[in-house]
Amino acid sequence: MSTHYFLALPIEDEKFEHVQRDILPFYSYRRTYRPEEFHLTLQFLGSLDDDEVEAVKELTREVTTSTAPFALTFQQIDHFGRPDRPRVLTIVPEPSVDLTALTGTLRRKLSEEIPALDRKPFVPHVTLAKKWDTGTRIPYIAPMFTIEEPIEMVVLYRINPNHTPAYEAVEVFPLQRSEEDTWRSRLKFLT
Repeated sequence: MSTHYFLALPIEDEKFEHVQRDILPFYSYRRTYRPEEFHLTLQFLGSLDDDEVEAVKELTREVTTSTAPFALTFQQIDHFGRPDRPRVLTIVPEPSVDLTALTGTLRRKLSEEIPALDRKPFVPHVTLAKKWDTGTRIPYIAPMFTIEEPIEMVVLYRINPNHTPAYEAVEVFPLQRSEEDTWRSRLKFLT
């Protein structure tokens, strides 16, 4: 089995877990994400060889060192699939010029380097649960929430489907900051 990778923004605010806990009783999923697995995927990379992994690291470092930290605001629950049996339950951010710029630049540079890259449209979201189980969704009134998530880094993750958590941080790419702050953020995710 080949190893798959993706680039993402780690999501750390504990309010995501609170929202997930409040709404999951109204749904039926086989796979519920753990708080340490919350992320916003920028680009699914699929299977990469060692040279491609190194190219991804180099390009991501180039983009992140010229991108300032920013924040995303989350206030809405959404889904992919049928409304009565959504295959993926998500929280989506408000539109963000900073996120659009980061993702656009990163995806353009990656597609120039890796021609076989997945080119699905970018739909920003944080997955809470996926793989519908049985039954139908129970109607409910969605909770009101506002989550301000500071975005300070991009992480290259390796997918380990038979492990918990399933996503392993391979490399951390801090957004533009001092060298001392850069090392602190890397140590946090790689230890």
